[in-house]
Amino acid sequence: TGSVLNDNPGSVPGDNQHVGDKLLPVGDVPAGLDGRRVSYGIRPEHISLVSEGGVPLKVMVVEPMGSETQVVGDIGSSRIVCVFRERVQPGPQTLNVLPDPNAVHLFDTQSGARLN
Repeated sequence: TGSVLNDNPGSVPGDNQHVGDKLLPVGDVPAGLDGRRVSYGIRPEHISLVSEGGVPLKVMVVEPMGSETQVVGDIGSSRIVCVFRERVQPGPQTLNVLPDPNAVHLFDTQSGARLN
């Protein structure tokens, strides 16, 4: 599951990306992408739990996997998979998560070409 990308179409305003009504960080935004529709790719292990800030993740499934916990949830209307070293309690809840901006990949929504 480490190679799974969360593919969430949205538009790029500056150093962030809109996914629905949420704004997600992007570390390396090439010139000329401002306002362009792209897919936001992030590997599950590059998303962290945070106590403040970040974006709300509505938890759908919690799967303990030994030393890691897989969490499936929604950011806005986009379903994503996260892998945490921390224990997450099963059940309905909202967690604050933060993608590592330096691990984000942007893709052209039409061609699928990587943009950064």
